[in-house]
Amino acid sequence: MEEWVGEKWHHFITQKSSFHYPKYAVELDDLSGQIGVFFRSLGGDAGITIGFTSALPNNTHRNWLQKISGTGKKSESGHFSGDFLYLPEKIDYFPDQNLNEHLYFWLAAMASFNLSPNTQYPIEHNQYLTQQVLRQYPGLKPIYQQLVQAHLTQRPAITSLPPTVQQAEQRIRQVLLNPLEINDLKYNPQQMPQPVNLWLKAVDEKTVAAMRSSQDASGTSTSEQKPNKKQQKNKRYQAEQVDDTDGNDGFMSFRLESMFSWSEFINLDRSEDDGDDDDAVRVADDMDKLSVNNGETGNKIRIDLDLPSSDYDDLVLSEGILLPEWDYKQQKLLKDHCSLQLMQLRLTEDAKWPESLKQQARKLRRQFESLKPISVWNNRQADGEEVDLNAYLDFNTATKLGQSTSEPMLYRQKRKQTRDLSSLILTDLSLSTDAYANDKKKVIDVIKESLYLLSESLSAAGERFAIAGFTSKKRDCVRYYDIKNFDQPFDTHCQNQIYAIKPAYYTRMGAAIRYATTQLAKQSSTQKLLLILTDGKPNDLDKYESRYGLEDTKQAIIEAKNQGLTPFCVSIDYQAADYLPYLFGAQGFLHLNNVLDLPKKLPRVFYQLVN
Repeated sequence: MEEWVGEKWHHFITQKSSFHYPKYAVELDDLSGQIGVFFRSLGGDAGITIGFTSALPNNTHRNWLQKISGTGKKSESGHFSGDFLYLPEKIDYFPDQNLNEHLYFWLAAMASFNLSPNTQYPIEHNQYLTQQVLRQYPGLKPIYQQLVQAHLTQRPAITSLPPTVQQAEQRIRQVLLNPLEINDLKYNPQQMPQPVNLWLKAVDEKTVAAMRSSQDASGTSTSEQKPNKKQQKNKRYQAEQVDDTDGNDGFMSFRLESMFSWSEFINLDRSEDDGDDDDAVRVADDMDKLSVNNGETGNKIRIDLDLPSSDYDDLVLSEGILLPEWDYKQQKLLKDHCSLQLMQLRLTEDAKWPESLKQQARKLRRQFESLKPISVWNNRQADGEEVDLNAYLDFNTATKLGQSTSEPMLYRQKRKQTRDLSSLILTDLSLSTDAYANDKKKVIDVIKESLYLLSESLSAAGERFAIAGFTSKKRDCVRYYDIKNFDQPFDTHCQNQIYAIKPAYYTRMGAAIRYATTQLAKQSSTQKLLLILTDGKPNDLDKYESRYGLEDTKQAIIEAKNQGLTPFCVSIDYQAADYLPYLFGAQGFLHLNNVLDLPKKLPRVFYQLVN
């Protein structure tokens, strides 16, 4: 009975102390695609990724009802962190679903201007952003006014607040109602009333630069942790850095009365025998801060585990091909920054394709044979293999009529009609392809089957094509596998090469694209297609994560286009829509939701591209 009463009281008091309407809630996951397009169309940084934020401590004034219920300590405020724009996971502030949806787009509009000169003062900061939006996009003014009126009904009366925060509340109300007017009312930014749902949390340029510098130095960032498919959330937690433990593990003794509470940090190594905590996400959401250290032990172990012995490693054909890399912060190409190795797959067994796949390959061969170059006769030629009878009769008649020509075209030639096209299929062989696509197949198995079917199709059509794979482990070890070159026929050896593909290391895409571009540019064809297969973002162990890798890859694609190539990407990453338009343009990629669709859709994609 006590538990029932306590539960009912908790629901009642929390509902009374906060403005939330779950019935009219709108989730970011449902609008993320539209918000991303809206954010970038207003001039927002195309390299910014939109994700979820967790509730952060706001240190603002709480009324007596909030203190009784324990609410008001945290709020989900939109803010920037590094290369991410974090917005609330869901918005249910108003009893109107349209208003909740409009609030997402209003926050995105303010975020499109990113920074202001008043980041130390939250009111001035958001007034500046509001002014920019309303001046450049006056069509948003009606939506803004609706949001302001709805929000003001939820704010406390000025007379009900302590004198120390009354001036701040009055300034907030004046700015919300008349953001374009100059207001000099003084207030203490350390003593603020209830947060404003229409505003962003201020982050200054120094803080952003410090975050990026920290990420570059450690080679990691919070964005490295990919959300699992069940959550598909990219939450941002407040963190603090602490020193690592001294490594002297052993028996720990303490007095019970000195035991820390569960929300306090204990600098204790986690045992390797501990399993995953199914309740970890809930606990993390309840914590004020997540304490992490900047140790490099994890990276060192991962590198050691990734290194196979020479008996099992692939064969190195060429070492030390130096390639440049784009540094977007310096806005310049770093000469000889990456070292690329030409590799050859170690063949251990013959290809054993399932019979169902072979049947599909035979069907595709019959379909693509219609694209095979055919020989046609070209009439009325100066020379050729046969006499053109019609041309000869016309010439003879014209001669008798006194209309002869000095250069009669009396022959016909047999020529092949073919597309002047060379295609290079470049596939990502990173460790992420070792994940299971279903209960029976891994992603790498699906990629191998797709390459086999596409190769059978292109071979039947008489196309000139090559296949290559790439993987990397930092900038000094980019591996490039020449699986099939342009002059090599698609035979049993090529099938064995495809069958021997295995995942390893990471995805330094820019270097691989640059080398593939040089190989494709050597071909004499007038049309050159660079078809890229990948399952994720560009990434590596060093600072190639996040924005750096995206910018280098984009620059490599621009360089390929400048050399007359046509890059096109086929991705099976479920987050591909967040970054592929930025890299390849709106028409330069295809995103497959189901990796198992790749074998049947890849030949079709190629057919549509070349026709």
